[in-house]
Parts: sequence; C-alpha cells; structure tokens
Amino acid sequence: MASRFPARAWTAGFALALVADLAAVTLGADGARWVTKPALMLLLIGLLAVSAPPGRSARMLGAGLVLAWAADIALLVDGTAAFLTGMALFGLMQLDYMAVFVRAGALERLRRRWPVPAAYLVFWIGANLILWPRLDALAAPIAVYSLLLVAMGAAASGLGRRAAVGGALFVVSDLMLGVGVAGLDFPLRDQAVMATYGAAQLLIVLGCLRSPAFAARR
Repeated sequence: MASRFPARAWTAGFALALVADLAAVTLGADGARWVTKPALMLLLIGLLAVSAPPGRSARMLGAGLVLAWAADIALLVDGTAAFLTGMALFGLMQLDYMAVFVRAGALERLRRRWPVPAAYLVFWIGANLILWPRLDALAAPIAVYSLLLVAMGAAASGLGRRAAVGGALFVVSDLMLGVGVAGLDFPLRDQAVMATYGAAQLLIVLGCLRSPAFAARR
C-alpha cells in the first residue's frame, strides 16, 4: 500500500492532516481529532516505508512512530490515568529514538559538541525547578519523562540540522504542554503544542532518512 505513493505524497498528506488537526483544535471539534491526530504518525510511517530500505534502523524508527501514535490516542482521553499512559508511551518513544540516533552515529558527533547536551541538561534543571511546585503528584513522573525528552533532543543534535531542529521543537512542544499542566496558559497554546510537535516528528524522520543508516531508495 505504502509503495503506491511517492514520499512527496505522504509528506503532503501529513501536512494536510496537521492543518486539519490544528483546525479541529481551534474549532473545538474533539470528535474530528480522533481522525486527524492519529493520522499524523500513520502518514509518517508511510513516508518511512517508501523512503528507507528494510533494515533494523527503519524498523526501530517505525516502532518509535507506532509508540507516538499510541501516545497521541491516549492523550485524546481526559483524565490523569490517560495522561500518564500517554507520557509513558512517549517516554518509550524517546528511548527508541535515542537508540536510532546512536545507531546512526549521533553519539560520536556529540562527543565533539558537548556544550549541546550540557545546555539541554541546564534547561531541564531550570524548567523542573520552576514548574515542580505547580505539578503536585505529577512532578516526579514529569521530571523523569522530561529527562528522557532532553536526552533525545541532545542526541538528535548529533544527527544533522534537520534532526537537531526536530529534537529542539519536540522539547519546546512538551514544555508548552507541561506549562499547561502546571496551570499556566497563554493564547493559542494548544495550537502551538500541536504545530511544534508535528514539525518535530516530521523533521526527525527526515533527518534520520538523510543519515547513512537510512540509505534512501533510488
């Protein structure tokens, strides 16, 4: 099925689904989001399937996208249990992505760019010190998850510019989500969360596909 459509078609489909999801968020169309939001990762899986030859790296990245897809669905459900489930699934995705990046050679490059992971660590400490008093029982799980998040962002920076920007946008997206959980808000926050999340996932996939571990099909 995936091979019937070129990579450009899957990318365009992803962009349309993201626009549709942002429109659903803006209009408060919660029912429509059960279609638009899960479609995002499925379309990126299609992009991966037509852009990378079969191999361990592609399978690992595909598994990460499946975890993200499941997490997206969990976060459509209200309640603390659903939130923790979604966060746990995203935590597993972060671990999976880090393994993909390391396999693609990111760790070796990061050894020459140690200020990047150092900056992410300082950011993690500062964000948790500020938000911790507002998060109550969620403070500890969010601290653990956010450590995995910034570790993924740092690892992505060793894979090239696209993946680095994608990792950084993922951190920004989840920071805005965490700010909302802490009871702080600002106009269009939900739209900003989804826009940065969608861009992050697309750039991470595109960044991986440019690495030698994901030799593109000709």
